Amino acid sequence: MTVNQKTRLDVNFARQEFPFYQVKNPLVSGFFDNAAGTFTCKDVIEKLNHFYLYNKVQPYSNNPIGKAAGEQMDAGRKAIADLLGLNEETITLGASSTQNFNTLSQACAGFIHEGDEIIITQQDHESNIGGWERLAKAKNITLKFWPVNADTGELELSVLKRLLTHKTKLVSVTHSSNIIGSENPINEIADLAHKVGAKVVVDGVSFAPHAWPDIPSYKVDAYCFSTYKTFGTHHGIMYVAPDFMSLLTPQCHFFNENTKKWRLLDSAGPDHGSIAALAGLETFFLKMHEHHFGATKQNSYEKAQAVSQLMQNHESKLGSIFLEGIKGLPFRLLGKGTMQGREANFALEAITHCPTDITGFLGEQGIAMANSHFYAYRLLEALKVKDMDKGIIRISMAHYNTVEEVENLIQGLHQYFAEH
Repeated sequence: MTVNQKTRLDVNFARQEFPFYQVKNPLVSGFFDNAAGTFTCKDVIEKLNHFYLYNKVQPYSNNPIGKAAGEQMDAGRKAIADLLGLNEETITLGASSTQNFNTLSQACAGFIHEGDEIIITQQDHESNIGGWERLAKAKNITLKFWPVNADTGELELSVLKRLLTHKTKLVSVTHSSNIIGSENPINEIADLAHKVGAKVVVDGVSFAPHAWPDIPSYKVDAYCFSTYKTFGTHHGIMYVAPDFMSLLTPQCHFFNENTKKWRLLDSAGPDHGSIAALAGLETFFLKMHEHHFGATKQNSYEKAQAVSQLMQNHESKLGSIFLEGIKGLPFRLLGKGTMQGREANFALEAITHCPTDITGFLGEQGIAMANSHFYAYRLLEALKVKDMDKGIIRISMAHYNTVEEVENLIQGLHQYFAEH
């Protein structure tokens, strides 16, 4: 049955699109480690299987199987571009977002020079810090850290304004923190950076699982996210604006420099079948849209945005239930205490107990979550997290999680403290 109320997600329908929920598994009570990687939808899996069964050869080679392989890869690339509302030439598919950031930082070596400045943030995942730090050391570029508020973990625009100078060539910032879950105002950040002529690179890896990126509405110069965290295969997607691309040093084979624009940053050969399988991601979004909204003449980009809004609304509801349910437990919540301006990604510092014991206890009950520094080591240091080795407990939700699963999670946490 089609859902007519466009603010409500049909979770049961969504779960039918993920084979994980159709097979017997030990995580029957709830999977809340989605920030590390979501489940893969069945349409992606089917296309991946098809490629490996029938077309696992060199793509684009001059034979029927090779031609079919190339056509499937083209379809996967086009699907991502269509879902994002972008020209295919602006998108690079890499093995991961970490690889894409490293490649991009190396490509920037041609226009960022000694004496210039790069601004990175204390809130970012290390993937969007390390490459810029290495570039700065190699070329004697000044590296400035945009520090977080030590009490809240938030980035404040007033601090960025003080850091920006006429020497600033690039600002690297996360769209949302993979720890505190806050969404940063990237268009405001971009406006400030552009006033001094700086380029803006955004890490959307944590943001994208909760809100499919609306890159045409962003004022940024580069944007990266990962499809293995958005129901697809393991790839990093990198958008680079054409005017920014014109400044970059190609990272591809020299004989590919005058072919397709996206090849300029194609520094390695990613998995052919995984690229082909991304076409299934478009199928997934289109099926979700038709189920909830019926047949419409909207394009894939518009449909993905509409479906994403349903997902966000559902996750926000789950997050509110969770935040209310953990009140009184001996945790320090890092980040906002409501769902306003944040995503359903929560970091808890265990005050009186070992975080590994807590995640292990819940795991035995079929509830999956994790504890670590999650590659945001600098942020946890700034927030004065006491046990950096075991880190914080992260609980991250996806649209296929249910109210019942969140209630199981809350009950499990209360049970742990009651018994320990």
